[in-house]
Amino acid sequence: RDGIEAAARETGARACVTGTGSMFRVHMKADRPRNFRESFCNAEETARLKALLAHLYDAGFIMINTCAATLSTPMGEAEIDALVGAMRAGFEKIAGMP
Repeated sequence: RDGIEAAARETGARACVTGTGSMFRVHMKADRPRNFRESFCNAEETARLKALLAHLYDAGFIMINTCAATLSTPMGEAEIDALVGAMRAGFEKIAGMP
């Protein structure tokens, strides 16, 4: 989560990460939602989310439509670094979108 959060911040993408333990979700919002109502996407956030998910798919990562995921025990540093790298590249693509 820290790596994804840093990638969003460093690329200027309006995105944040929530979660605990091995579970996380990427939100297309500059600030973390405080409740479930705030986690819903508006039209612009939905467009950025779809673009990020398409990029991740092309990079070999399949994520559900909310951009939520769970890491599994066999995942090591190499897999996590690859995910963070794909997220960074995706954030670079969506940083300029409305």
